[in-house]
Amino acid sequence: MQEKIQKISPIKQRILQFVEYLSISKRDFYKKIGISRGTLESNTGITEDVVAKFIATYPHINIEWLITGKGEMLKTGTVQAAAPEPQVDTSDKLIELATKLGEQVNENKHLHKENMLLKAEIERLKNAGNVPKEYDFYKPELMMVAEKQAEYSKSNK
Repeated sequence: MQEKIQKISPIKQRILQFVEYLSISKRDFYKKIGISRGTLESNTGITEDVVAKFIATYPHINIEWLITGKGEMLKTGTVQAAAPEPQVDTSDKLIELATKLGEQVNENKHLHKENMLLKAEIERLKNAGNVPKEYDFYKPELMMVAEKQAEYSKSNK
């Protein structure tokens, strides 16, 4: 008895060809048209529902090409001859990133100020003789910090 081996339908092959033309992943394509992953790779036929979703999502596709393979992939006179740009709402993302950046800048300013004050306090304690010798490695840096702190205090008066 001979087994009947079914190949992927020609319509599925053309849809996969279109996916390659778009240069997007199959996963993204499936998500965009609303079908299950792997639908186009299976050896089963293609349903009207899948074809309808595909055409509704990509109305610039030449239906004659899709069904028969004849003609151009895209309808003639189609403005969208190039692969369509993915629709991404960047404004919300930019606002979110700008907010996070502002928070980070403010936190950095606060930490920098706190760091300067702590270093100056260490220097003050060292000058008073209350800090052990192991903190001597801070000496050159602390002198600079003390000077900057004095400048900062003058500029904020």
